[in-house]
Amino acid sequence: MIIAKQVISSIIEEKKKNNKEPSIASFTEIQSVVIQSLKSEINELCKTGEIDKHKTLNGWAFSITETTN
Repeated sequence: MIIAKQVISSIIEEKKKNNKEPSIASFTEIQSVVIQSLKSEINELCKTGEIDKHKTLNGWAFSITETTN
């Protein structure tokens, strides 16, 4: 799960480490980190078979994999 405060903190720390100013996290930078994290999580869920990926006209859609008992 993504925690907003942790994302902001990591962006700021990375900027301080690289002596970049201003050492603040813009909304765009936060969005970028969150989107990348979400993509990674979705890819992992697809690999483990927990969700199914479906091609649509405009991109991709996902569903929860149905299990047979």
